[in-house]
Amino acid sequence: EKGSDQELKLLYDKKILQIISIESLTVGIHIPQMGEKALLVLRGVMEKKGYLISNRRNAAFMTDILNVDRFHIGKVTTDLAANIMGIPNNTGYIQFVPAGVRTTLAYPTPIQTSKDFSDLLHSDLFKSLSEKLGEQKLFELIKEDAQTKGSPLKLVLENISKSDTQKSDVEYSNVTGIYDDGYPWNGILAKANIKNDIENWEFTAVSSLQTKTVTNFVDEFEESSQCKAKIAWNGGYILNAELVGKLGLPESYIGSPLGLLISNGKCLSTPLFNKPALLVYESGKLDIRRVNCKKGIRIKNDNIDLSFDAKNYNNFSQKECSYFDLMHEEEMIPVKGCIVYRLAGNTVKEVITDKAEIKQIPVGLTLCVPLLVAKEILASVGDDVEIIVNGLENVLHAVEAGPMLLNKGNQCLDMEIEGWKKQNSIKTQAARLDFTDMRGPKIAVGIDKSGDLYVLTINGRIRESVGATHFDMARILEKYNIEKAMGFDPGGSSTLVVNGVTLNISPYNSNYERNIFSLPPQPRAVSNAVIGYKKV
Repeated sequence: EKGSDQELKLLYDKKILQIISIESLTVGIHIPQMGEKALLVLRGVMEKKGYLISNRRNAAFMTDILNVDRFHIGKVTTDLAANIMGIPNNTGYIQFVPAGVRTTLAYPTPIQTSKDFSDLLHSDLFKSLSEKLGEQKLFELIKEDAQTKGSPLKLVLENISKSDTQKSDVEYSNVTGIYDDGYPWNGILAKANIKNDIENWEFTAVSSLQTKTVTNFVDEFEESSQCKAKIAWNGGYILNAELVGKLGLPESYIGSPLGLLISNGKCLSTPLFNKPALLVYESGKLDIRRVNCKKGIRIKNDNIDLSFDAKNYNNFSQKECSYFDLMHEEEMIPVKGCIVYRLAGNTVKEVITDKAEIKQIPVGLTLCVPLLVAKEILASVGDDVEIIVNGLENVLHAVEAGPMLLNKGNQCLDMEIEGWKKQNSIKTQAARLDFTDMRGPKIAVGIDKSGDLYVLTINGRIRESVGATHFDMARILEKYNIEKAMGFDPGGSSTLVVNGVTLNISPYNSNYERNIFSLPPQPRAVSNAVIGYKKV
């Protein structure tokens, strides 16, 4: 009879490891519940190197990732099941799954369906590795990865096929674990091997007023520079259109950076709080540290060259130039006898005269220039000015984000000192405070003692991973002996691209209405990105 033990054993012996469409089946073995007795039976089956047969419409979901070889026999009867399996609705199937392996990954934005898994078991790569290593050994390696990393089968097979002596500019692997409260996490840890080739490595911060995906930024960079991007990820925080509307600001503020941004030695935005930044110095050295404007700044263009002394930081003076960033907590800023320039990034957004005080807004710098110093309007709305931040003169590229996670190998989260709890920060990044105790997709960058760079992305809102808090990220990075680390813009913006391929799993797809059950992951568009590449 179709579906008999003898026939299924024959399928197994002949290695017909494929989803097979069939019209009808009879029951093999059915375990309705995983009670204590069933678990004892399964352990006995495992010890005797047997296999399990599950049947009926939910067969493929009944024995997920059991450490026993199993055959799933069933028929998909719902759109949900069809999307999970990757086969048409109302299709019958026999599916072989090796011990300890999960076939569908990252539902509801799958990066691997059961059909994908089946096709890979029939691929030329699988066959060649089976001939080289032996099928049993290959299955053991697949199971080991499934239980320690949770990688897609394609990546597992590709990694096994690589030569042990082959060293890449950027290495990466899946990482996974269980939190103390029992919830799972997984993601990708990438390492850029910089220390032995620092003279050839370069990093650049790229930005755009029109948001783009990180892969778009990579494509444009490669086309303009004729250099191959090795690693890239999403950058810092911006003021989006929704927040601009809520804050009652002009549309010209949309896309304004909310922290330090330096590209090719040009400061496109100053630090606005005391949050961390990834710094790339002219020497090629990398650093992560908290940055601010407390040491003073200079503002230049064709008409002006003004110094704003450190003593006038968030401190008004009628005789000297003073300046206010977003650490200033007073609702009003005194400006009597001054011409006021509001900057967002390095662009003049407003010029204000004849006021005794003005209301603080949660964007950019406010510059107060006494009429005694400059009686004429020195810059107009829309003009860009050159900004020099004292202490950052030798920085070639920089992106501020945060929070700071590790310093000298130890956890150092301090949302208070970095300004996250200031009203100006809360207004533009309202959810960021919750990220210390709210899990979701996250991304962080770290540097080890030798100077190599690491990028960690933790997936969230999928079956295999609940995401991470900032504290979780710090603890994970500590395990990999990272010296300094900081977070970047989390959530759906989190994106890690290595050699042109997006590695992390976004839990979103902007076209979800096309298929409410399942669509491939699609990273969100961002306003800036960090790209690492080699000159040769």
